[in-house]
Amino acid sequence: MDERLATGIEGFDQLVQGGFPRQTVNLVAGPAGSGKSLFGLHFCHSGAARFGEPAMYLILEETKASLQRVMRNFGMDFDDLERSNRCLMIDLGELRVAGPDGSTVGFQELQEFLASSLKSAHVKRLVIDSLSAVGLRYTTPGEFRERLFTFSRFLRRQDVTTLLIAESPDTNGLTAYGVEQFIADSFVYLGLEDVKGELRRTLTVRKMRFTKHDTTKHPMYITGSGLVVAADEKVV
Repeated sequence: MDERLATGIEGFDQLVQGGFPRQTVNLVAGPAGSGKSLFGLHFCHSGAARFGEPAMYLILEETKASLQRVMRNFGMDFDDLERSNRCLMIDLGELRVAGPDGSTVGFQELQEFLASSLKSAHVKRLVIDSLSAVGLRYTTPGEFRERLFTFSRFLRRQDVTTLLIAESPDTNGLTAYGVEQFIADSFVYLGLEDVKGELRRTLTVRKMRFTKHDTTKHPMYITGSGLVVAADEKVV
């Protein structure tokens, strides 16, 4: 079996043979409020704090202060990890005007930044939050797919395991551009469903290469310590 990187999310890793395969590009998508960023924070924090794998979290939409607050609320120590360069949280929001005519940062700018910073920081886990911000740079789904394909090939050549976060539309589409899930090695969908006036969070592993994975829709909860997936339960 390929070497795995555990996410540290209770219940999730047992659905996917222990975690994400090393040096793969993985997608987590869902609507607003479904827990996507918290999933990515678990992945980074667990790698740095428990497994000695330096992590980098690239922020393109929220602020660093906001995500640090999330980590503190769920008992994830960040300050010591950052001081020791084990978990880097980098706000690239200022680069969102780096493109021509003040457009958002694109995949080329991301690749140029990562080409040097991944090696210098010895990063093993990378989260990019989110693809939706990068997608604003491109005028058609075809162009977005072509650029994402090139960017994903670059990431797979690095000694890093990547988690891409993407927003899902409020309609029936799973991803904003309809192409992200085909390029990634795995696709984890976080649902947020209205059941009798109450929002219910769910998790489904829709795809994971190199893995015999569970395909059931499971309940997912946000607890005092973060995300918990009810691996022994299913949503019908």
